[in-house]
Amino acid sequence: MKVNLHKTTLYAHASMVLFSLLVAGSFPIGQVIAYQIDPIALTFLRFLLASVLLGAFLAWRGAFRSTDFRLLWRYLLLGGSFSCYFIFMFEALETATPVATSSIFTLMPFIAICLDRAFFAKRAGWPLLLSLLLGAWGALIVVFRGELSNLLALSPERGEGLFFLGTAAHAFYAVMVPKLRRGESALVFSFGVMMAATLLIFIAAPRPILALDVTQLGAPVYWSLVYLAIFASICSFSCLNYASAYLSSGQLTAYTFLTPFWVALLGLQFLEQKIAPYMMVGGSLILISLIFLLLSGRQRGQAKP
Repeated sequence: MKVNLHKTTLYAHASMVLFSLLVAGSFPIGQVIAYQIDPIALTFLRFLLASVLLGAFLAWRGAFRSTDFRLLWRYLLLGGSFSCYFIFMFEALETATPVATSSIFTLMPFIAICLDRAFFAKRAGWPLLLSLLLGAWGALIVVFRGELSNLLALSPERGEGLFFLGTAAHAFYAVMVPKLRRGESALVFSFGVMMAATLLIFIAAPRPILALDVTQLGAPVYWSLVYLAIFASICSFSCLNYASAYLSSGQLTAYTFLTPFWVALLGLQFLEQKIAPYMMVGGSLILISLIFLLLSGRQRGQAKP
């Protein structure tokens, strides 16, 4: 096994651990506010707020370069794919259960591998596939609470289908972002993608956005928007864009296996329950899988972080 523990590689893996944790926080938030605000309007507001905050910060730091916004179609393509994921996610959470959506989310690495194969004729090696299968096994143990009956009781419907489409859009972003970056910093690239997503959402569906009265939203929605804009948008985008310069798409998306585990831990924290044995088993398998990914596999390493 080839071991690669270069500092930038370790930072990339660490950023994806943080990414998975930040994404996990959006699942319980999505359920809390799913019926209080239109999902398209919510996605628009989170990206708009994130773009304004990050743009102001980058302008203050003088971080923009004249070459950062060449080939604007790149931002439009990636912004469209990521906004599709969030819209589908919040639409799905109106009817789909967290168990169903979390289990579908574990398919992302395999979808990414298929997209890599279809678009770039890249083959995934057996070590990567075995690591992904091990991680998926651990994630599903967490999702279904270690009970086969929970898996058999799963009955996919419209919400689950929408979330699958959103997961595919997320995988597309992960596959394409390292191909489309041209030396932009992770923060600047994140700003471009979020601005494009904001514009595209408004063009595609202006009615629910214009119909929304932001002064009538409750405190839970306001606080949720703050979290979604700063942590689940700016921070998670930047983590993903940074790591994409050093990790393959299979490695990059493998960290989605951690999301069900974080969701379960967050639920335990709020419910003040103890960690169940199935969480220890599933978490251990996920950890072993990610260690294999850390110690083996081909790395990227060309783009500016």
